[in-house]
Amino acid sequence: MRDAEGAEPLIPEAGRGSALAETLQLFSHDIRSAMSDVIGGLRLVDRARLAPEARLQIDRVQAAADALAGLVDGALLAAAGDTLIQLDQPSFALEDLLAAQERRWCGHAQEAGGVFALLRDGPLPNRVQANQGMLDRIIGNLVSNALRHAQDAPVTLLVRADRQRGLEIIVRDDGPGYPAAVLDRVAHGADAAASGLRAGSGLGLRIAAELSAQIGATLALANPAGGGGEGRVTLPPAALDWEGARPEPCEPPDLGGLRILVAEDNLTNQTILRQLLGQMRADAVFVGDGVSALERLGQERFDIALIDIEMPRLSGLEVMAAIRARSDDLARMPLVALTAYVLRDNREAIYDAGADGILGKPISSARDFGAAILRYAGRTAGLPDPEEVLAGGAEGAQFGRRLDVARFETLLDIAGADGCAELLSRLHDDLGAVLGALDRVIDGVDVSEIRAQTHILIAISGAVGAERLHRLAEVLNIAAKRRRVDDLSPLYRPCRAELSELIRHIEGVGARFGLHLGSG
Repeated sequence: MRDAEGAEPLIPEAGRGSALAETLQLFSHDIRSAMSDVIGGLRLVDRARLAPEARLQIDRVQAAADALAGLVDGALLAAAGDTLIQLDQPSFALEDLLAAQERRWCGHAQEAGGVFALLRDGPLPNRVQANQGMLDRIIGNLVSNALRHAQDAPVTLLVRADRQRGLEIIVRDDGPGYPAAVLDRVAHGADAAASGLRAGSGLGLRIAAELSAQIGATLALANPAGGGGEGRVTLPPAALDWEGARPEPCEPPDLGGLRILVAEDNLTNQTILRQLLGQMRADAVFVGDGVSALERLGQERFDIALIDIEMPRLSGLEVMAAIRARSDDLARMPLVALTAYVLRDNREAIYDAGADGILGKPISSARDFGAAILRYAGRTAGLPDPEEVLAGGAEGAQFGRRLDVARFETLLDIAGADGCAELLSRLHDDLGAVLGALDRVIDGVDVSEIRAQTHILIAISGAVGAERLHRLAEVLNIAAKRRRVDDLSPLYRPCRAELSELIRHIEGVGARFGLHLGSG
C-alpha cells in the first residue's frame, strides 16, 4: 500500500490485523471512492439544462446513490466487525428524510408507469431520535414492495405525528394486498434466513420488521377492507423532538470568512469540493499533493485544512504528523482528514497522526459537510467559548440540559429488555474509563490523550442526551487542540462534575434492572 513515490503505508502494520481485515479496508476504500465519483458526478450535472423528466430521473438516481452509499458502508462496517452505533448523529431532520424519499420514488414510479405521492397530515416534529439509515431502509422496502404490486395504481406515503401516539409512516397501495403467508411470517417474527425467504416472497418486508424492532419502532401490515395493502411504521413519542433545530431543506451553512486549504490529488474530487465550498462562500485554496500542502500551510494563513489521506509525494498522515510536530502556531491548526479510509483501524491511525476529525467520502450532504467544517474550525453555532466556561462555570441556557431523559429512555427502549443491561454496563464502563483517563492526564497536560478521551466523551454524551456534558467536552477538546494548557484543568472541573453526574444516573437506572454497577 505504497503510493507511486514510495510513501509509508497508509494503514500501519500494527493496525492491520488479519488478512481479512486488510482486504475489507481496501475494498471499503475503493468502493467509497467509486461511490464518491458517482455521487459527485451527479451533483455536477447542470439540472437547469435538463428537461423536467430528465431532472426527475437525475433526482431519483441521486437519492438512490445516496442510499446505496449508506447501505454499502453499513455492510462493510458490519463485515469488518466495526458496527458501533453512529453516535455522532443521534437525531436527524425529518424533512430531510422525506425529501429524499420523494426524490427517489417519484422518478421510480414514473419510469414504471405508476404514481407515487408523499402526503403530510398535519404538523410534524422537527427531528427524530432514531437511526436514519435504518428508517430509510424500512421505508424503501415498503415502498418498493408497494410499487411492485400496485399494478400501476397510486402508491402513497402518508406521514403524520401526535405528541401522545408518536410518528406514523404509512405506505398504501391499491394492489391485491399482502399474501396471508407473508402477513403470518412478519406478524410472528419468522427469521428471514431460517424460513428461506427470498425476493418476491416477503424478504423485504421481513427485513423492514427486523429493522423496525432495532430502532424501537413497530411495523404492522394489513389488507384494509377497501382493498390494497398498508404498511404502518410507528415510532414512540419519546423519539420525537418538536422543538429541536429544523434547518432549511438543502440549505448549506455560510462559510464566508473561512480560509480553507484543500489537499486533494483527484481532479474530479477537486471540482466537486470547489463547487461545494464555493456555494458556501468559503475562500478555498487547492493543492494536489502532500508536499505542496506543507508549503502552502507554511507560507499562508488558513483557518482549517482538509487533507486527503492518499496523496503523492507525502501522504495525508505524513502531512498531519509534520504539522503537529512543529513548535509554532501552525501546530494548533484544525486538521480534518477527507478520506475513503473510514474503518476503525484507519480512524485510529488518522487520529494518531494528529487529525481533529474525519470526513468520509463520498460527501452526500452539502449542509452536513459545511456544518462539520464549522464544528472542526471551532465556530459551531451555539457552542460556548472557553472564556464563558471559565467565567461562569457550566450554568446557563447555552450549555443545554443536564440530561434529555426522554432520549435516554428511548435508547433503553431500542435496546429492549435483553439489551438494556448490556447497554448500561457498557456506558458505565466506557464513561468510567474516560473519567479515569482524564483524571490521570489533565494535570500532566497530555494534550493528545485529552483530545482522544474527549472525542469519546463527545460521542457518548451526544448519543444519550447529556447536552451540557456534550458542550463542555467540546469546549475542553477545542482548548486541548489549541494547546491552552493553563486552562485545561479549570475547564475540566465542570466537565468532570457533569460526567460524574451522568455516571451516577446510569448507576441509578441500572438499579431498576437489578444491576450493581458500582460507584462512579
